[in-house]
Amino acid sequence: ELAPLGVGEVNPEILGLWNENCIETAECELSDEDKAAIQNQLKEYFQSEFGMVCVAVDGTSKLVGYGLASLKKDLVSQAYYGQIDELYVLPEYRRQKTAQAIVEKLNHWFQYKDASFVYVFVDLDNKLAQNFWESSGLSKEFYLMSNN
Repeated sequence: ELAPLGVGEVNPEILGLWNENCIETAECELSDEDKAAIQNQLKEYFQSEFGMVCVAVDGTSKLVGYGLASLKKDLVSQAYYGQIDELYVLPEYRRQKTAQAIVEKLNHWFQYKDASFVYVFVDLDNKLAQNFWESSGLSKEFYLMSNN
């Protein structure tokens, strides 16, 4: 079951899932400072017309996944585009179309907001994520280079 969250619904379970995501992808846990910053970020998503948080729950109302999306404005064309900023599903709920359902919900929100296109940043080493996004209809467009 999917649900968009509204203002004031920052669920501590989301921070728990975010921490699981961090452990899985970066092999480190969130610090208290990180958790506070993420909680503030989530509040900004909830309060802004340019942010969306969608969660997936199982039959017992346990939070099993989440997706965060934001609407951006291209400075050249002045068109709005969507960006999926976070997507995470607990390992035991993967391969059950949970992530796909979250992405579909976020894409409907982008359509409602008249986003011209959608971006997702994916780690070069995360082949599983790359395959997921390609199977979701996205294609590799360019590589982001950094000195980090």
